Parts: sequence; structure tokens; C-alpha cells
Amino acid sequence: MSRVVKGTVFVSILFLLLIDSIPVLTGYTDNLKIINAYSIGDKVAFVVLNTTSNKLYALTYNGHSFEVEPLNFTTSYLVRHWNGKYWLLQKERRGTVSLYTYQNGVLKLIKTFNGGSLCTDNDLEIKWNGREYLLTFIEAGPHNDPNTGECTFKFKDYILKDENLVPLNVTGREVWIPALNAWLIGESLVDENGKVLGEYNFSKTGIYSVGLAVDDGKTFLVVSSDGGWVRVFTIRNSSLVLIYNRRLEKRELGEGPYPPKVWIGKPMLLGRDSHNDLRFIVWLFNGTDFIKIHAFEDYAMLYPLTTSNRSYILSRIPINMGTYILLNLFELRGFSLVQVSSLKVRNNYLRVINMKESKGFSAPKVEPGSMLVASGENSVFLFNSSHIFDLTSRDSIELPDALKNHGYRVALCCGGWIVFDENKIYFFKNDKFSDITPEMISVLSERPKSNNSLIMDILGSLVAVVIVVFLLVFLRKSK
Repeated sequence: MSRVVKGTVFVSILFLLLIDSIPVLTGYTDNLKIINAYSIGDKVAFVVLNTTSNKLYALTYNGHSFEVEPLNFTTSYLVRHWNGKYWLLQKERRGTVSLYTYQNGVLKLIKTFNGGSLCTDNDLEIKWNGREYLLTFIEAGPHNDPNTGECTFKFKDYILKDENLVPLNVTGREVWIPALNAWLIGESLVDENGKVLGEYNFSKTGIYSVGLAVDDGKTFLVVSSDGGWVRVFTIRNSSLVLIYNRRLEKRELGEGPYPPKVWIGKPMLLGRDSHNDLRFIVWLFNGTDFIKIHAFEDYAMLYPLTTSNRSYILSRIPINMGTYILLNLFELRGFSLVQVSSLKVRNNYLRVINMKESKGFSAPKVEPGSMLVASGENSVFLFNSSHIFDLTSRDSIELPDALKNHGYRVALCCGGWIVFDENKIYFFKNDKFSDITPEMISVLSERPKSNNSLIMDILGSLVAVVIVVFLLVFLRKSK
């Protein structure tokens, strides 16, 4: 073999080795696990784990494209919420619980809560109103034995605003009242800085339920308490003003009618008929009193639901000896409930949620064999192991094969729904599924390098090219 041929072979091998060392886009198509998603309306953030490197990434989708951000924390942290600005993380669930914020690569400890109960799934309850958080830490009472079920609790509330924690001296049921820019906590009205604005006497016994109704721009607070007593407040001059205070029906304590937590339309109450336990009654407020507008029979269970501008009631009635259930959806129109759809399904576990109340929290899961009814922006959907049913239009859409008979999650985003499991992400809109998994993988594969890494890559590539050119020139001269 001639010297020139040997040199050419040598250069070719060296060239291939150098080219192999030049950085290229590295694919991350393998070993990816989608842990969960957190939606706040016009965008959704997926937390994705690379199981090979054990690194976490946040991939934010806006309905058209993804953005990727490496997350500088591990799976030992529980992601509680994402507000579009920073993440709320938690370490441990019971006893001693630590709360953190994570923003721009910085993990900040907000507080370590001690003395929590051992009788809960999670000692830290979190609510978000779009600006600040209301936290409730469940402390252990004198009895704290999950094995025997002897458990008592103490509650401590806090407001978390701009990563500053403000302890409160009040506790109780929490309702955010946008028209007052304040929280109703128990029987106290508290502003976003923790200042008590007013005290109210809702109940002599402490047994009551509270709901918020917004009707044509007017806000009403409905309180049902003390065996049938109902109070309705409206807002005047930035205060709650009592406009109705009567006993609707004589009831035992804790058995009175209750208002929906959130409602669009005139204030409403739901409750068993005091003379017939098989009948469920719906009352509506006409400005002066509550009037009966509908009665449900046959052991019906009722679920209030709201979209962006409408309110519905879903009734669930057991049929066929309890083997199946009949789901009927009614829309409130004026002073009437009008049925819009009916669906017969197997009597499996059913969860019903208003998606607007879960903004920024983890996407709910549809387990195999279970059902989820969720209200979106304009429709109410039922998700099960094989289909999606639009209960407002009566359309039925088959799930993609990759999701059928497997557990998956759903999130409301970008004018449609995000339907996903650990491996696949679909965007569902206008009765059609779009597989956006390749887009996610592409963005994750092309994630930007740090400045130092990019400079070193460029220098390495230039050095490799210079060496190859030099050797080719040298061999040509030798020839």
C-alpha cells in the first residue's frame, strides 16, 4: 500500500472520529416520563422526567408551541401548584411539612410547619385566587392516632403573597370573593394582606355551608346553617349586606339545604325534601324568597357545574339494580331547569369537578374503569376508559388507541383539552385529537445550552476543522 493511500485512510478515520466529537442535537426521545401537568387557562406546564439522567424539565404549551426550562429540583419534592410565575413545592406530607417556591432556578424555603396531624393524606391545604395563596396547616389535636381513627385537629391559616407568608388569627371555611378583593375565612372577611375587614355571625352552632353566586354582575353570598336557616348577602359600598334571613324549612342540625360553592345565576339551594328522603329539591332566589323550581326523584345525587357563562346540574340516578347509572344534564334557563342530555353508563367510580376551580393545580386522573365529569369553558365533558362525551352537544368521541383502557389525565387549556399519560400528549379541540408528543420531544431535544457549553462546542468544532484541513494540505504536499 502506498504512502499516500495509507495517509488518506488515516485522515479519513481521523476525520470520522473528529466529526463524531463535534456536538450535534441529542435526541431525548427515550426514557421520558410525563409526571403531570398544571394549567392556568391559556397555557399548561408539563413536568417531564428524563429517567436516564434523573433530571426534570418544565415544558410549557400555549396551544401552538412548546418552551422548555430545566428544573433545578428533584422528584423528592411534591409539586403543589404552578401560577405561571413560580412553582409551589412541598417536602413531606404529614407531621413536619416544608413549603418552598421555585423561580428562575432558585429554590426558596417559605416555612417548615411542625406538629402536623398523622391522620390526613396531606397536612397542608392550598387555595389560589389568581394572585395569592391561602394556606391551611392541619395540626395534631389531643388525639392523633390514624390506627384507631381517634383524631382531632387544629387549623392554622396563612396568606402567601409574593413569597411572603402572613399568619392569620382566623380560621374556618374559605371563600374568595372577587368583588370585595377579600377572603371570607370562617365568619371573618380578610383582605389579601391578612387584615380583618369585618366579622359576621353566620351560625350559632358552627354548622353551616357557604356559596357564591354571580348573577348579571351582582355578587351574592349564600349561607345555610342551623337546621334550615338561610341568609343571603349582597355587596354594597365594599361590604356584605344582609338581604334575606329566614328559615326555609324546619330541619335537624346539619341537614339543611346547601348552596353550590360557585354558581352563575340567581342564588340557588339544593337539599333533600324534608318530607320525602327519595326526593331532592332545587330552590332559586327570586329577589325576595326561595322558590322550588325542580324536584328530582329516585335517590338522585346532584352535582352543580359552571362553565364561563352558564350553570348546569348533573343528576346521577342508579338503574338496573344499581348496575348502571343514568346521568342527566340540566341547564338553568331563567327559573327553569331544562334537560340537555342523558347518558346511561356502568356504575363505576365517578368524580365531578369544575375545572376553573383547579387552575394551576395538578391535572385530575381518569383511572381505568372510572369516570370524570368536568366543566370546561363552554361545555361539560365526561371522560372514561374509551370515549369522551360532550354532555352539552351529545357528541361522542373515541379516545386514541394509546390512551384506551389506560389511566390518563386531563387539563383545560388553550380553548380545548389536554389529554395525556406518561408517554403521550394529545390536544383535543373541536372533537378532534392532535398528537403533540413529537413537538414536545423536538423542543426538549433542541433545548438551548448554557453560554459556556455553547462556546466550548464552537471552539471544539473549529479546532477539529483546522486539524483536518492542515492534514489534507500536508498530505497533498507530500504527494
